[in-house]
Amino acid sequence: MEITGLDKVIYTVGRITPNGVNLLGTCFLLNKDGLFATASHVTNNDNNNLVIFVSGKTDLNTYQDTSDNQGQTVPASIYKVDPVRDICILKIDNPAKANLQIGGSDDVKVTDNLGVVGFPHCVNGRNILTFQNTVVGAKVLIESSGIKSKHLILNIQTRPGQSGSPIFRLNDSRLIGMIIGSYVPGGGGGISLGGVDPHTLHQTTHAVSAEYILKMI
Repeated sequence: MEITGLDKVIYTVGRITPNGVNLLGTCFLLNKDGLFATASHVTNNDNNNLVIFVSGKTDLNTYQDTSDNQGQTVPASIYKVDPVRDICILKIDNPAKANLQIGGSDDVKVTDNLGVVGFPHCVNGRNILTFQNTVVGAKVLIESSGIKSKHLILNIQTRPGQSGSPIFRLNDSRLIGMIIGSYVPGGGGGISLGGVDPHTLHQTTHAVSAEYILKMI
């Protein structure tokens, strides 16, 4: 997979607050003018003060400075939401678009290697673009509101900031899916340790098929 230029495709979603920018999760530029994809729970379907945060210093081929949190904010608004599949499309007033091939979970099989790129610790103020390898552990249908949708179970443990991260096929960088989050049995354990639900501490992360993003744009 080619990692050069991913800093021009993958960003963080934030919200302007009285204390500055509160980073919420990962988003990525699509192949349509000014459109980005993220998980709908990242924005909580709330349009107020949403921004795309652009640091310009997240090149994976260089050392990223963890002490440098400077950047620019680009106002964003919610364009479309698929609450069943936890997908949110954001729009900015800019014709920027990515050279992105969008596929889906049908394009991979169990045991295939994939690449996940996102900002694992952005919700804690650490805006570091990070690449991780993972393996497809299962292909599943998940039912929500009476609708079954295609998902992948990935053999990786993810952090809250990775919600909305794109998942690529390694041989041709085709977009396969988007990180939704860790599997949480029964909706959670009801306790938090250091901001982490112990029920999420396992190697099974859910990703929704990118084909549903394609249908929304």
